[in-house]
Amino acid sequence: MQCPPQTFHPVLRYIRCVSAFSRGSRSLTRQTLGVFLLAVSFFFATTLHGDSPTALNQFPTLQAPFQPPPIVLWAWEEPEDLRSADPQRIGVAFLADRIFVGDKITVVPRRQRILVPPSIWAVAVVRIEPTQGFQDNESTRRATADALLQAAYLPNIRGIQVDFDATPSQRDFYTDVLRQLRTALPSSERLDITALVSWCAQPPTPPQTQSQTLLQSQPQSWLQSLPVDAAIPMNFRLGQHLGSWPVRQPLCMTTAGISTDEPSLQPSALAALPDRHTIYIFSPRPWTRDQLAGLNRGSIPRDAKGAR
Repeated sequence: MQCPPQTFHPVLRYIRCVSAFSRGSRSLTRQTLGVFLLAVSFFFATTLHGDSPTALNQFPTLQAPFQPPPIVLWAWEEPEDLRSADPQRIGVAFLADRIFVGDKITVVPRRQRILVPPSIWAVAVVRIEPTQGFQDNESTRRATADALLQAAYLPNIRGIQVDFDATPSQRDFYTDVLRQLRTALPSSERLDITALVSWCAQPPTPPQTQSQTLLQSQPQSWLQSLPVDAAIPMNFRLGQHLGSWPVRQPLCMTTAGISTDEPSLQPSALAALPDRHTIYIFSPRPWTRDQLAGLNRGSIPRDAKGAR
C-alpha cells in the first residue's frame, strides 16, 4: 500500500497509512496492531501533555477514576492549550480520530496539538461518518469496531466517547458496533456516546400492552439496548425543534451537553440535571485562558462571537 505524501507529523503519516481497512478485512494482525499502538502512543506522548514531567496517569486522588468530573470540555480539531484548567473540576473529551466508513474503513487521526494539565481526566472522542459505498454487513461492523478499539490504547485516557449521527436504518449497525467494542474494552474504561436530544426523549408508558409494545419499537427507545455508560444529549443546534424533546431516557439523565455560543439554551439544559452530574461544554473556537479561569470558579462561559 502506498502512503500519501508526507504533509505533517511523520508519525501521523504512518498512522494514516496503516489505519485503512479494505471492505471485508479481518481484525488487525497482532504484529500490525503492535506497531500501530507503538506509533500512536509515541504521537500522543508528544501531543497530549502538560507542562511538567509528571506522568499523565497520576490522576487526582479526590476524583473517582471511573466517573467524569463536574465539567468536561469538548476539544475538537483546533490547537488547544488547557493547562490552566483545574483538573479536580475539569476534564477533557478530545477528538482523537475520525472514522470514515465506506467501501473501506479509513481512520484520520487528530492533527492539532492539545496541551493539558498532567493529571487531567481525559476521554478520547471518535467521530464516525458513513460515506459513499457504506454497506451494513458483518465485515464492516467488525472493521469499524476494530478501528474504534485503536483509540482505547491511547495512553492516559479513561475511556472512549463515540460521536455519530444514526439514521433509523443505521441503528442496528451502531448497536452491534458498540456491543463489539464494549466486549473488547477493559472493564475499567468508560464507553459513552453523544446523543441527539430526540434520542433521549421517551414517551410516557400507555396503559395498553399493545400500545406499549408499539412505543418501545419507536426510534426514541433505541438507546435502551446500547451497552454504554452514558449518552450525552447535545442541547444545542436545535433550531426550530427547541423544546420538542424532554430528556427522559435514563442513560441521558446524568449528563448534559451545551455550547458556549448558545447561552439561552444553557439554563434549561442544566436545570434538568440531578445534583451529581457532568456538564459537557462545546466551544466553536479554541478555549481561552479567561474562559478556563471562569470555569475554575464554577461559571459557565458564554461566547456571543460564535465560530471564527
